[in-house]
Amino acid sequence: MKSKLNASLFPGRDADLLWAAATEPPSPIGKTQLSVKNDVGTVEYDFFLDSEQLFPYAHYTLAFIDAVQPHRQVDLTKYSSISFKVQCDPKNVLLLVLFSFDDKVTDLANASSRRVSSMAFTCDTNWSTVTIDLDELDTPHWWLGRYGYDFSDTGYRLDKTMGFAWVNSLQSPLNTPSHVKLTDVKLLGNEPRYIYVSAGLSFGLWIVLCVWLFRRYVSVLTIDIREKVKQDQPLMAYKKLSIEPQKDKEKSAVLRYMATEYANPELSLEMAAAALGVNRTKINDILKEELGLTFSTYLNKLRLTEAARLLSENEEANVSEIAYSVGYNNVSYFNKLFKTEYGCVPKTFKVLYPVKDSE
Repeated sequence: MKSKLNASLFPGRDADLLWAAATEPPSPIGKTQLSVKNDVGTVEYDFFLDSEQLFPYAHYTLAFIDAVQPHRQVDLTKYSSISFKVQCDPKNVLLLVLFSFDDKVTDLANASSRRVSSMAFTCDTNWSTVTIDLDELDTPHWWLGRYGYDFSDTGYRLDKTMGFAWVNSLQSPLNTPSHVKLTDVKLLGNEPRYIYVSAGLSFGLWIVLCVWLFRRYVSVLTIDIREKVKQDQPLMAYKKLSIEPQKDKEKSAVLRYMATEYANPELSLEMAAAALGVNRTKINDILKEELGLTFSTYLNKLRLTEAARLLSENEEANVSEIAYSVGYNNVSYFNKLFKTEYGCVPKTFKVLYPVKDSE
């Protein structure tokens, strides 16, 4: 909201943009004349253009002033457009004119020497809102030719604006009483510094939020890892065998074999069956009954749980060396399995589950 500039010229008046009304012609020229009927709430004026004149003109002007001088140059560069509500009877084509100070030409004592820049708009008996971009006005050829400027030299000084006027155009009806109403005249613009500050604050808040979310994620992940390690440790065969001696020799043999051979990268169900003299189906049945896991799942559990222990007990542990030591020849595959099991890659695990947490 702060970035939106809105300065009211009429009916409200911005204290920094004082102005005084003026009319042209100040007195009738032939039949051409303009008379103000009202200037409270709505500016209402009538004008008549004499067809006997070559270029009859009539306009209502808001000329910027201050408490000391009748002419003032106002910097409007922070504003991008002027907006107003207008009603015309009959339908008319008028010009919105911006008067500005020209360093080479303008004489403050001669109002006609002000640079003229304008844009046409249409109005009729219905109220309409007209918005005109202050950077898209045209300086007419007659003004440029009068003061010796090239027709291509159409620049004007918004930082030296002297006023605005609503002027008849060459398409305005002649020998016809015309009535115009104006209100809600305001200057519009944007103050980018508020946008920049807002964007900076938003970016800062997003950074704070992201940091908080990341720390929260790390905290939750750490708790999950500790719980996972706690749950997986009993699955290690060497611990299970020391706690629960097996009465069944086949079960004992299978678990002991896997506890001693899990680090062999070539270990497979076929190799275990051949070494133990127990068929493959029997081995899987034993593991499912004892642990609820298949041979390959239990093998990966053994390897990953041992890898987690090694990572937590050795700050200088090399991930590749640990992967090879627990039976994985492919480090990428090891990282993938480890992340699936613990929710993070081995390097992150070392940070979240250091030696002191495993003791």
